[in-house]
Amino acid sequence: MGKRDPAMTLRIEAAGITHRGTRRENNEDCIAIGYWTSQATMDAARGFEHALDLPFACVVADGMGGHNDGEQASLLVAKSLARRLPAFGPDKIGSSVRAVNAELYAHVGENPELAGMGSTAVGLAVHDASLAVFNVGDSRAYKVTQGGLAQLSVDDSFVQNWKPGSATPRSTMLTQCFGGRPTFTDIEPHLHLEPAVPGSTYLLCCDGLYETLREEAMLDLIGADLKVSVEALLRAALDQKAKDNVTIALVRVTDKPPA
Repeated sequence: MGKRDPAMTLRIEAAGITHRGTRRENNEDCIAIGYWTSQATMDAARGFEHALDLPFACVVADGMGGHNDGEQASLLVAKSLARRLPAFGPDKIGSSVRAVNAELYAHVGENPELAGMGSTAVGLAVHDASLAVFNVGDSRAYKVTQGGLAQLSVDDSFVQNWKPGSATPRSTMLTQCFGGRPTFTDIEPHLHLEPAVPGSTYLLCCDGLYETLREEAMLDLIGADLKVSVEALLRAALDQKAKDNVTIALVRVTDKPPA
């Protein structure tokens, strides 16, 4: 019996949502799934289905630099990454991410009033049967496992892999990000590669989620319906008075036919 061609049968199911939270007046986050992007506060999640005969990308970006600047930075980073990642595939992730960083600095060079603006980003790209997760900054990616949420990203902060309730205070000082420096500074994205295996589920989020909810609580809210799960995660964070913007994406690899 021959092996099936995963690229011809695998699909992606995804859902995403973004919200300004309970204390911020604006949303400096941006979410991109495929070629859809949003910074508008959402009350309902958006769902996606994608056949892997074409590459797929999902990005969560968290802007810095104040009202306008942070919004512009996260939008530029999310849109540019979503455009570049499917075109290059996982083997080119690093160069694609670094190119987007250079784009942001070039934009600031043309608009000096935006000096200092920056963004974090975490992303997932699937090409053929290969899956890549990358991050720059402290937005996170987790994989849902039987043992709990396994963090695949690496926090670019002085307190790495901080968890709510830990004895160590969380540091918001970043060791690297997109932009954010007075002069051009190159970045080295963290990269995790693995096969795209049916049934695998991934959570991408900004710090507004993981600083509000414990990982055990997040895991309990992730079920079979990704849209319902994303909305439940957001609702739980808002119930806990999330002080920052909250952006969440869930991505699942499947070989089941579309519903």
